[in-house]
Amino acid sequence: MGRWGEGFFEGDDDLDISYYISQDAGIELYHYEVEQNPELDFGGKGLEATRDHLNNVVLSQLFRQYSTQKDFHYGTATKELSLTFLAALAMRVGATIQPECMEILHELYKTIPVSPKYSLPLFDSGFRGPMERQFEIALTHYKNDGTPHNFFAPRCALLGCDKSDADLLDGQKLMKCGKCKERRECQTGDWKSHKKVCETPEERHAALKGAGGFMSLNV
Repeated sequence: MGRWGEGFFEGDDDLDISYYISQDAGIELYHYEVEQNPELDFGGKGLEATRDHLNNVVLSQLFRQYSTQKDFHYGTATKELSLTFLAALAMRVGATIQPECMEILHELYKTIPVSPKYSLPLFDSGFRGPMERQFEIALTHYKNDGTPHNFFAPRCALLGCDKSDADLLDGQKLMKCGKCKERRECQTGDWKSHKKVCETPEERHAALKGAGGFMSLNV
């Protein structure tokens, strides 16, 4: 077991949960794309077919099932974690999540423990910090109109914004800062706020080296 990132679907447990939710749904949800190479085929039916399958009562039934289910047969999953992963898988294909389910999710995710960066696999359950933030952003920006949500889309780094290119008006796009090569803001006018904390890659590297820091995950 291990984790190669701190976002959704970046750990063995995440993929295990996704697999079993797919079994319950009767269709492959994580690898939903149609794969032409038989050796890499997970049985995906394509985005539209997967979305239509979920919208045909299946998603609502699973929300009701997981909301009352006490024991889950996959890994360290709990009711709360299973519901958030179900929602995340549904959002990736643009499935319709009923308003009452969205209301539940807005409160439910806050109860999920957030594991620290340096967690042994045995204790790596619940959210990681970036994963929790991804879900908060998804709840705010999910269109719920058939548009798939990209959990890893570059987003405006201005506090409280979190927009991606898909959320901006036609012709607009996020601009990467020319100095730090990292932050993205919606408008050049945001530079006034960003320049206070902006550092070049060399400055960030020097600061990290001076602090003696390193990053590691439980891989």
